[in-house]
Amino acid sequence: MTSDRIRTSSAHPAMTAAGVNHVLLTYHYLDIGDMDGYASFTETDVTLDHPGAPLRRGREAVLRAHTAQASPLRRHELDTVIADGETIVALGRVVHSAPDAAGRTPAGTDFADVFTLSGQTLVRACRRYYYAPPPGPQPPSGS
Repeated sequence: MTSDRIRTSSAHPAMTAAGVNHVLLTYHYLDIGDMDGYASFTETDVTLDHPGAPLRRGREAVLRAHTAQASPLRRHELDTVIADGETIVALGRVVHSAPDAAGRTPAGTDFADVFTLSGQTLVRACRRYYYAPPPGPQPPSGS
C-alpha cells in the first residue's frame, strides 16, 4: 500500500502513525499465519466482532477465531486506511486464491474494519463490516 492511500488526523500524529503501523502489521501477521506476531499488537482484553460470528472477548478467544480462519490461500488487500486518534478504519478485500470446484478463483469480499486502539497504540477492538448489495431490485448497469 502506498503512503498516499493513508490519511491521518490527530492531535498526536506520532501515536496515530504508530497505531496505523500496528494495524497494518496485524493484517501481515494474519496473512502469513503468525498468530504470535498478531497477538503482540493486541491488548489482553481485545474484542473481535465479525458478522455471522459470536463476539470474541480476550486475546485467547480472538486468536482461536483467527486460527480457525487462517489459510495460506487467504490474504487481505487494503485499499485505504483512515486514522483519527485511537480510531483506524481499513477498507479492502479478503481474497481467497484457491480455485473453486469449477476451477474459478474467487474475486474476494469487500470489507471495512473499524479498529479502536489503546493508549499504547495496541488493538483494543476490531469490528468488521462486509459489503452486500442492498435488498430489492437492482437498477440496470450503466444507469
